[in-house]
Amino acid sequence: MNIKAPAKINLGLKIINKRTDGFHNLETIFYPIKLADEISFEISESNKNNNSVFFNSDNKFIPHDRNNICFKVIEIFFKTFHITNFYNIKIFLRKNIPVGGGLGGGSSDAAAILKYLISYFKIDITKSKKEILNIALSVGSDVPFFLIHKPCFASGRGENLSILKDFSLETYDIILVNPNLHISTKSAFEGLNFSEEEMRHYDLKNVTVFDKSTIPLLVNDFEINVFNKNPELEIIKKELIDFGALFASLSGSGATMFGIFEKGGVAETAFNYYKSKNYFTFIS
Repeated sequence: MNIKAPAKINLGLKIINKRTDGFHNLETIFYPIKLADEISFEISESNKNNNSVFFNSDNKFIPHDRNNICFKVIEIFFKTFHITNFYNIKIFLRKNIPVGGGLGGGSSDAAAILKYLISYFKIDITKSKKEILNIALSVGSDVPFFLIHKPCFASGRGENLSILKDFSLETYDIILVNPNLHISTKSAFEGLNFSEEEMRHYDLKNVTVFDKSTIPLLVNDFEINVFNKNPELEIIKKELIDFGALFASLSGSGATMFGIFEKGGVAETAFNYYKSKNYFTFIS
């Protein structure tokens, strides 16, 4: 089975407060885009008394052992649903989404495999909704969104999702630009200094459409910290605006910038410029 694992961008990302479990409560709008990893997935029953997962990838920067998020989601799925037969699973991951790019590549890979396992083992989604959500959250805060993969307002760790039926960017071009940087989520959080007692409030949950009135609300709290450490990303944001983007922002905790352009070829000018600099670029 060949599986697509699409990426996302964040339009606005607000850190509300730090939780007692070490995570942070946040608010964001997740938006799915066409850039996707490609997963070759093969599963067959084993004649041995154990499960085996063979993982490989064309990207040397991601773990190829049990520390990989894809391995973790398989392991937790088997334990949660008490799969008693034994299987050989072979995975090859073609990594098109930049690692550490704030586009949710690892989470999307895990969600794609989780959805396939749910289908393969004929898990009743209605009856097992809680278990499925727990599996998703146990491997990554963004994973629940990728099970839905529609425009959503998210809160909590990212697990409280409300589908935004009217939030659409289909009439725009979205250009992604990454100057070949990798930013870990841990690094992005360093220096934010949100306390458990502090509770911040925003109007992001009231945003239901993308237009000129809502653009000022789509602020990413990570930008200040990430731009201080990686000033080239702030330069790209300014350049995207100069190229004619209606809106430009850091996605997630970085290191990919994106610009939203009116259709008509303007985005292609920016695309060609960044391509000439050997940056990762993509138009969705």
